[in-house]
Amino acid sequence: MIKRPQRGETEEDILRMQNEFLSQRAKNPKLQPAAECVKVAKDAKKSLFLRSREKAEGSSAQAVKNTTPISSVEQQIMGEIHEKIVGNLDAKPLENFTEIVLGEIVERKFDTPMQDHALNNAKTSAFPIVDRAPLDKSLQSGKSIFASSGLSTIQQFNKTSQPIASEDLSKIYGDKSIIVSNSDIAVEVHKENLDILSKMNENDILAERERLLNSIDPSLLALLKKRRQDKSDEKSNFKREGTNAVSNDFVKNEDQESMDVSSLLPTTNAAIEILKQSETEKWVHFDVVETDKLKWMQDIEEWLPNVQPGDQFEARFDWKGVLLPYSVDKMNAASPSGNTTTDAKAFQNDDRELYLHGEEPHRPGYTLQELFRLARSNVIQQRISAFRSIGGILSIYNQGFYDNVLELPISKIFFLLRFGFDDNTPAMLEVVSKALSCLFYNEADETLLDFIFDNPTSHWQPILDSVDTGTAINEIAALESLQKQMQQLQMNDNGKRSLFRSDFEENESEDKTSMSDFQLAETNLIECLMRTNILQRIYFILHAVKPENSTVSSCLKILIRLARTNTEIAGKIVSNQDLMHCLFQNFLPDFRRFEANMDAPQFYDCPQFLCLKLFRVLIAQNLGIAVRLMNMKLSEVLKCYLSYRGDIKDIMVKVQIECLRIVRCLLLLRLDDSLYSNLDSAFHYLLQWHCNYLKFEVGSPYLIRQHASALLMAISSEPCSAKSNLILSETLNKCCCAWFYRATRSDVTEFSQSTLLSACLNVVIWELRRDEASHFQEFFAKYLRDFLLSDSFRKCVSQIITSSVILRQSADRRFVHAPLPNVGAVLLHKNGPQLIIPQTFTIYLLSTLWSLLELQMSQINCHEQHKLLVNALLTPQVVETLVRYINLLSTSLNHYLSGNFFSKIELKFVYKLLGSSELLSHFSSAQILQLVYSYICCLGAEHISEIEQLFDTIIFNTKYINVPESALSKWKEIFISLVQSHYIVVEPSNLSLSKTSQTSAILCRDWPYFFFKIILQNYIDNSPQNITVDFSEREILEMTLTLVTELEDSSSNLQIVTPTEELMYAMIAFMGPECEFLTDEIRPLLRKHLLRLYKKHKDYSFDFDKASIGKCKFESLYSLFVDHFQATSYGDELFGSLVLVPLAQKYDSKWRRRMWSDYAPALCYLNCDESLLINGIRSYLEPVEKEDSLIKAYALALGSNDVRPGSIPYIIAKHHVHHFRTLHSQILVVEHLQNVHATTPKSKSILLTKICLIPHLSK
Repeated sequence: MIKRPQRGETEEDILRMQNEFLSQRAKNPKLQPAAECVKVAKDAKKSLFLRSREKAEGSSAQAVKNTTPISSVEQQIMGEIHEKIVGNLDAKPLENFTEIVLGEIVERKFDTPMQDHALNNAKTSAFPIVDRAPLDKSLQSGKSIFASSGLSTIQQFNKTSQPIASEDLSKIYGDKSIIVSNSDIAVEVHKENLDILSKMNENDILAERERLLNSIDPSLLALLKKRRQDKSDEKSNFKREGTNAVSNDFVKNEDQESMDVSSLLPTTNAAIEILKQSETEKWVHFDVVETDKLKWMQDIEEWLPNVQPGDQFEARFDWKGVLLPYSVDKMNAASPSGNTTTDAKAFQNDDRELYLHGEEPHRPGYTLQELFRLARSNVIQQRISAFRSIGGILSIYNQGFYDNVLELPISKIFFLLRFGFDDNTPAMLEVVSKALSCLFYNEADETLLDFIFDNPTSHWQPILDSVDTGTAINEIAALESLQKQMQQLQMNDNGKRSLFRSDFEENESEDKTSMSDFQLAETNLIECLMRTNILQRIYFILHAVKPENSTVSSCLKILIRLARTNTEIAGKIVSNQDLMHCLFQNFLPDFRRFEANMDAPQFYDCPQFLCLKLFRVLIAQNLGIAVRLMNMKLSEVLKCYLSYRGDIKDIMVKVQIECLRIVRCLLLLRLDDSLYSNLDSAFHYLLQWHCNYLKFEVGSPYLIRQHASALLMAISSEPCSAKSNLILSETLNKCCCAWFYRATRSDVTEFSQSTLLSACLNVVIWELRRDEASHFQEFFAKYLRDFLLSDSFRKCVSQIITSSVILRQSADRRFVHAPLPNVGAVLLHKNGPQLIIPQTFTIYLLSTLWSLLELQMSQINCHEQHKLLVNALLTPQVVETLVRYINLLSTSLNHYLSGNFFSKIELKFVYKLLGSSELLSHFSSAQILQLVYSYICCLGAEHISEIEQLFDTIIFNTKYINVPESALSKWKEIFISLVQSHYIVVEPSNLSLSKTSQTSAILCRDWPYFFFKIILQNYIDNSPQNITVDFSEREILEMTLTLVTELEDSSSNLQIVTPTEELMYAMIAFMGPECEFLTDEIRPLLRKHLLRLYKKHKDYSFDFDKASIGKCKFESLYSLFVDHFQATSYGDELFGSLVLVPLAQKYDSKWRRRMWSDYAPALCYLNCDESLLINGIRSYLEPVEKEDSLIKAYALALGSNDVRPGSIPYIIAKHHVHHFRTLHSQILVVEHLQNVHATTPKSKSILLTKICLIPHLSK
């Protein structure tokens, strides 16, 4: 027997009982539970109509006889209709519900039963009457709507009054109903209505009428009124005067039907105009004005909260990805324009879209979180709109407009786009692939790279591999490696002696396979993209899905960005045979396939210039990749497209431009010797076409000029030893003469124009190297000389300052998002983002012109031409502009932008200018030294030859530095050996046309102090005594101190390091292992250097808390320096003077506290002459010390004899302690004198005696 659950038992007890029951039932299958759930079959459901018919048949035989027979199906349908209208009347009474209700039932008791007279009246009629309960506005408190309506009905029925006779009602309402259209039953229905009215008094009729008017649907009431008006003969029948109260009330109610909404809604709500229409009362459910539901139609609040500058708010974007302002400019109390009408009009004309109805209804647009939610919607149009908006955001972000404005979660956006890229719907693929390409493919970078490619020496492609910007850019360099190790020194501030520790970073990066996807995306976004099998996904889209939309272009752009990353990823792309076959087959078709699609360009079976650009980027990565592409018959495709003689359009022009660029790369790699000869006829045909039809002036298609530039650069890429072509040379001369003649007559204001002229000059250089200069004699003597003397050329030269890259005082966007670096084509200017190369950039033209002049000067038979052109070039106006440009370089050179990929050509041009003796004659030796020093600190490994040349001619030249020539020669060899260690040696099998996108300077700004860094590093590592194998500590000190002194003395504006860094290097000079600062040979040199340092920075306040990039903190170095002072100084005054520098009163008291507490034992050795103190002894005595802890330290040192009498620390401590005691005594006297009036004469004499004894007690 299982007992019942008791109160207090838990769910576990119930489960235990269940298990007991199941176990007993398993033993005894006949065991039955105490209760079971049994489904009771319900009776067949009867409709209301069927039940009414059965009741009528049983009560009246006459009703059955007059009733037309109805089928069972019709009965069931009509019954269901009535049941949905009035409910299920077959429900059982409330008292029968107890059979199916579990638990205890509490019945509500009523004193008197409530009767529904309306229901009783309905039962007496032959057909069910549909009633609506009246909703009285004044409900009795504590009663429901049903109870209140029933009570009012009972009260109405309890009223006694004389009923109206049926004959009188016939006179009022007529003999038949004018609403019922069936004439057979109209009389009978009207008679039954009159019988009901005859049983009611006048008050009951009016009350029932009001109840019906309030309960009936207004649309139904309007319909009944209209039908009554249509059937009435005269309107006056409904507006009779007299004692007919019912009719008069009905007319009054008709006049009150129009709704007055002006008092319910504000005037700005747009719903007022709708509700004032004439037919409004006939609309369903418009009898009540619901103000809450109509709020969304009212205008947004005109007076919006102002956001102050610097306040943060959530960003909202429109469907194009444009960041929307917080609020529209609106009028206020102090209107900026002063015109209230104009400001109000501007607010009314606000055309911003996408207003939401959330917490910020006045702000339009969608947040990123809302866009992310829409991107996962089940409605495809919402997903498309969201991804299109995100793509627009990324496109604007890559242009730099959102920098320093908002921070985008790039990694999260990437994962969202990558998930969306797996959708095979063509419409979704189009928007998602476009957004993904906007993230990886920087349009600004690619556009500038394409534009500069057709210039001489611009065939190099950038490598966009991610780098760790937190460490030194060039870690293999000895300079940067030492700086990184110095930066690892950190202070450990404790209450006792300050210690240092060294935190070494792991050189090897974490294994990428152990990273999660999000971690990898935060480190290297390209690697994360490759992890998602993007190559296979792109192949499936292009091969299987085959979308005929911009998805093809987006996929090719993604592949281009992947190919620019590094050689490894480029090799993976080429190794994907299926993908490469798909690209060749679908986007590089032959003549027969693409000629049919020329009139209606499409994506498949039509040449795609982006596909050719992808192959060009792959070829530039590595020679092996180029060989594999040539094995795929790429050369046949190039011949096919370049030999096309039909009428080409813009798309085919772009295709041929990319083909010519690929040919140039292949010729530079010397990959196929027969390629040039196979394209000879195509080159001649294209060149002849340009000679006849090209328009040089602005306004003509720039694509044609770009095509001509690419053609000339491809022609001039052939080896100079190749067989000469007389016809081609004559055509080239003709083209150069024609285009330079037009350039002389019109201004060169567009980049494509200067590019075309640069390509022409490069062709001339190529012909000169082939000894084919005889064809260009007329070009030199007339056309080029006239161009150099023209106003057009002077305007080109005048733009060199405004268009310069390395003179811009801005920063680029190379590392705006470190996991996804870019080339840096956009500059962050104070007026907004700008392209780093403007349209008026003429450096390429001037650099090529200088190369031509240098080549002429080197050839014997061109001296006369060279002199003629130089005289035409170096006119006073041109020389003045170039001198101003060089002068700006010496003072305003931007070292950061000098590492930009687009600044390479300008650095080469500056080197050409430094080699011009005609220009350098306008500068003093100090200006030249300052310019060259600043310039060589910007050069990377590709400019090693330029550094060596400048070392030899300027830096280590007795003409500029007052040092013996033997010493300069020795020092020059030392630093050249450091520079030559950066030579890049490339194996023939790894030839490449790619370079890193950022150039690391070989020589940092403080390169003369290089060996001082080695001294410090040896001290930290506790290495052997010898600093280097070839040089001793004495030689290093002599070379460094002399070189730095002479460089700064030779040029007053030359600043090698900051004053604080100069002080730190002076301290390092005393930290050598051989203690050379104690020798008679080095000591005078150190004294001279320190006195010069103290004199130069006499009024300067050193910034000891500022951390320099790549250098250790002063706090760390000072800790080492004081330790070394205690160990090896022997009380040297030069050493001690540097220890005392931070102890001056104008610096933070933490340096004095550290010295007088942590390093108190060193005070007994610390002393120097007052002439070696920067700013003298007064800087250590004034202002007086007010910190109690320091006063105690001073008093303790004086009392314990830790400082020697007469030493600098003793003078400092004695001065501050004495001043403190004097001030304390005066304060005590004043306090006692203030209270002297409260003392007796005897107390006064005792007090004065104590005051007089205070000085003696203090002693």
